[in-house]
Amino acid sequence: MFPETISDKLADIVVKQSTSLSAEERLALLLQYVTKAQAVWLAKGANGFVMIENGDDIILPVWPHADLVMTWDVAAQSDVTPEQVALSEFLNTWLPGLQANQTGICVFPLSQEDAGIFMTAEELKQSLEEEAK
Repeated sequence: MFPETISDKLADIVVKQSTSLSAEERLALLLQYVTKAQAVWLAKGANGFVMIENGDDIILPVWPHADLVMTWDVAAQSDVTPEQVALSEFLNTWLPGLQANQTGICVFPLSQEDAGIFMTAEELKQSLEEEAK
Protein backbone atom coordinates (compact mmCIF):
# COMPACT_ATOMS: atom_id res chain seq x y z
CA MET A 1 0.00 0.00 0.00
CA PHE A 2 2.31 2.81 1.18
CA PRO A 3 5.41 3.31 -0.99
CA GLU A 4 8.58 1.47 0.00
CA THR A 5 10.59 4.40 -1.34
CA ILE A 6 10.34 8.09 -0.49
CA SER A 7 7.83 9.83 -2.72
CA ASP A 8 7.00 13.54 -3.10
CA LYS A 9 3.47 12.73 -4.26
CA LEU A 10 1.23 9.89 -3.15
CA ALA A 11 -1.22 8.24 -5.53
CA ASP A 12 -4.85 9.01 -4.70
CA ILE A 13 -5.50 5.33 -3.93
CA VAL A 14 -2.63 5.33 -1.39
CA VAL A 15 -4.05 8.43 0.31
CA LYS A 16 -7.50 6.82 0.41
CA GLN A 17 -6.13 3.56 1.82
CA SER A 18 -4.10 5.45 4.42
CA THR A 19 -7.18 7.26 5.69
CA SER A 20 -9.02 3.97 6.10
CA LEU A 21 -6.42 2.66 8.56
CA SER A 22 -7.13 2.47 12.29
CA ALA A 23 -5.41 4.95 14.60
CA GLU A 24 -2.93 2.23 15.66
CA GLU A 25 -2.14 1.40 12.02
CA ARG A 26 -1.64 5.10 11.24
CA LEU A 27 0.82 5.33 14.15
CA ALA A 28 2.76 2.35 12.75
CA LEU A 29 2.73 3.97 9.30
CA LEU A 30 4.06 7.23 10.74
CA LEU A 31 6.86 5.51 12.63
CA GLN A 32 7.94 3.46 9.60
CA TYR A 33 7.72 6.17 6.95
CA VAL A 34 9.13 9.04 9.03
CA THR A 35 12.26 7.08 9.92
CA LYS A 36 12.68 6.22 6.22
CA ALA A 37 11.93 9.75 4.92
CA GLN A 38 13.83 11.43 7.79
CA ALA A 39 11.05 14.05 8.05
CA VAL A 40 7.69 14.67 9.69
CA TRP A 41 4.93 16.92 8.41
CA LEU A 42 3.01 19.55 10.34
CA ALA A 43 0.09 21.82 9.43
CA LYS A 44 1.04 25.48 9.14
CA GLY A 45 -1.48 28.32 9.07
CA ALA A 46 -1.21 32.09 8.77
CA ASN A 47 -0.33 32.38 12.49
CA GLY A 48 2.13 29.51 12.72
CA PHE A 49 1.82 25.80 13.29
CA VAL A 50 -1.69 24.52 13.91
CA MET A 51 -2.27 23.15 17.40
CA ILE A 52 -5.33 21.46 18.84
CA GLU A 53 -6.80 22.77 22.07
CA ASN A 54 -8.52 20.08 24.11
CA GLY A 55 -9.62 21.62 27.41
CA ASP A 56 -6.38 22.62 29.13
CA ASP A 57 -4.26 20.46 26.80
CA ILE A 58 -2.39 21.76 23.76
CA ILE A 59 -1.61 19.13 21.13
CA LEU A 60 0.54 19.21 18.00
CA PRO A 61 -0.75 17.03 15.14
CA VAL A 62 1.89 15.25 13.01
CA TRP A 63 1.75 13.25 9.76
CA PRO A 64 4.13 10.99 7.82
CA HIS A 65 3.63 12.74 4.45
CA ALA A 66 2.59 16.14 3.08
CA ASP A 67 -0.33 14.68 1.12
CA LEU A 68 -1.78 13.22 4.31
CA VAL A 69 -1.87 16.56 6.15
CA MET A 70 -4.71 17.63 3.87
CA THR A 71 -6.78 14.55 4.80
CA TRP A 72 -7.36 16.16 8.21
CA ASP A 73 -10.77 17.83 8.12
CA VAL A 74 -9.40 20.94 9.89
CA ALA A 75 -6.67 21.40 7.26
CA ALA A 76 -9.06 20.77 4.39
CA GLN A 77 -11.46 23.44 5.69
CA SER A 78 -8.91 26.17 6.42
CA ASP A 79 -5.94 27.99 4.94
CA VAL A 80 -3.33 25.44 6.00
CA THR A 81 -0.26 24.16 4.18
CA PRO A 82 1.89 21.13 4.96
CA GLU A 83 5.30 22.02 6.42
CA GLN A 84 8.19 19.57 6.50
CA VAL A 85 10.45 19.32 9.54
CA ALA A 86 13.64 17.25 9.35
CA LEU A 87 13.48 14.27 11.68
CA SER A 88 16.77 15.23 13.38
CA GLU A 89 15.39 18.72 14.16
CA PHE A 90 12.09 17.23 15.31
CA LEU A 91 13.84 14.77 17.65
CA ASN A 92 16.45 17.16 19.01
CA THR A 93 14.60 20.48 19.15
CA TRP A 94 10.85 20.10 18.73
CA LEU A 95 10.14 17.10 20.94
CA PRO A 96 12.21 18.29 23.93
CA GLY A 97 10.55 21.72 23.66
CA LEU A 98 7.10 20.21 23.40
CA GLN A 99 7.84 17.99 26.41
CA ALA A 100 9.06 20.98 28.44
CA ASN A 101 5.87 22.89 27.54
CA GLN A 102 3.71 19.83 28.28
CA THR A 103 2.39 19.89 24.71
CA GLY A 104 1.07 16.54 23.54
CA ILE A 105 1.27 14.91 20.12
CA CYS A 106 -1.60 13.68 17.98
CA VAL A 107 -0.49 11.19 15.33
CA PHE A 108 -2.14 11.45 11.91
CA PRO A 109 -5.57 12.83 12.88
CA LEU A 110 -8.39 12.66 10.35
CA SER A 111 -11.29 14.34 12.14
CA GLN A 112 -12.61 15.15 15.59
CA GLU A 113 -14.21 11.70 15.67
CA ASP A 114 -11.00 9.98 14.49
CA ALA A 115 -8.29 12.07 16.11
CA GLY A 116 -5.54 9.46 15.99
CA ILE A 117 -3.27 8.34 18.81
CA PHE A 118 -2.37 10.87 21.51
CA MET A 119 1.11 10.61 23.02
CA THR A 120 3.54 12.67 25.00
CA ALA A 121 6.51 14.12 23.15
CA GLU A 122 8.77 11.76 25.11
CA GLU A 123 6.69 8.71 24.09
CA LEU A 124 6.89 9.68 20.42
CA LYS A 125 10.64 10.31 20.68
CA GLN A 126 11.19 6.87 22.24
CA SER A 127 8.99 5.21 19.59
CA LEU A 128 10.85 6.93 16.73
CA GLU A 129 14.25 6.06 18.19
CA GLU A 130 13.18 2.44 18.68
CA GLU A 131 11.87 2.26 15.09
CA ALA A 132 15.18 3.60 13.77
CA LYS A 133 17.19 0.77 15.40
